[in-house]
Amino acid sequence: MTILVQREFTVLPDDRAHFEELSRTGVWPTMLRYGSLMVGFGFWAFGGPGDVLVTHSAYRDMDHWLGTRQGGDLEADSQIRAQAAEFDVSKKARPAIIQHSRARMFDLDDHLFPLDPAPRTPDEPLAIAPPTFGRGSVISELRYQLVNAGARTEFEQISHQHIWPWLETQGGRLIGFGRDPLGPPNELVTLFAFRSLAEWHRLARPIAEEPPPAETIEAWNHRHRLITSQLGRLLRVGTDWGTPVE
Repeated sequence: MTILVQREFTVLPDDRAHFEELSRTGVWPTMLRYGSLMVGFGFWAFGGPGDVLVTHSAYRDMDHWLGTRQGGDLEADSQIRAQAAEFDVSKKARPAIIQHSRARMFDLDDHLFPLDPAPRTPDEPLAIAPPTFGRGSVISELRYQLVNAGARTEFEQISHQHIWPWLETQGGRLIGFGRDPLGPPNELVTLFAFRSLAEWHRLARPIAEEPPPAETIEAWNHRHRLITSQLGRLLRVGTDWGTPVE
C-alpha cells in the first residue's frame, strides 16, 4: 500500500518562490536518495485555502515514511547522507521560512499508482524524478462519498475500465486512487493531473462540446449512481521539477 502524504505549508507570500527553490534544490533531490517521490507541488487554485503551499510525497509504506524522518533509518544512514550532502544547504534553510504546516495521509492502491517509491540502499540506483506536466498544470483532487463501502469495487472497475482510459487519451494522467485512513469507510479519493486549467474544465465531465464515446458517458452515469456526494479542489502546480511528460 503506497502512502501519499499531503502537507500544507504556511509561508509568507514574499517567501513562496524561495520555498519552491529550496525544495527543488534541496528537499526533493534528497528524497530521491531515500527512494521517496514528490509527485505534486503548488497551491490551491480552487476549493482550498489560498494561503498555503502544498506538497504530495509518496512512500512505499509507513515504515518507509518513518525512515525518512529525522533519526529514521534512511535519514541516519551515513552513506546516504554523504550522497545527499550537496543538497544540505538548501534543505536545512527551508524550515526557517515555514510558519507552520499540517499533513494528511492517503493510502493509494499500488496497482493503480504508476510509480514505485521504495526504501533505497546506498548502492542502488537513484529513484527517477516523477513525471510532471510542469508549472501551470493542475491536479484535481476529488473525494467521493459512496452509497456504501461495498460500492468501492464497482466504482474502481468502472473508473479503471472506462473513465480513466478516456481521460488519459485526452492527455490527462492518473496520479493516485485510494482513501484517507482517517476518513469515513465509504469515501474514496482520486488525484488526476491535467495539462492546464482549461483542459481540466473541458474534461471534468462528459459535456456536449467534445463528448466522449457513448459507452464512456454510460459508464460515467453508472458510476455517478454510486456516489452520494462529491467534493473537489484544484492544485495549480508551481514548479517544473520532475521528469517532463511530452
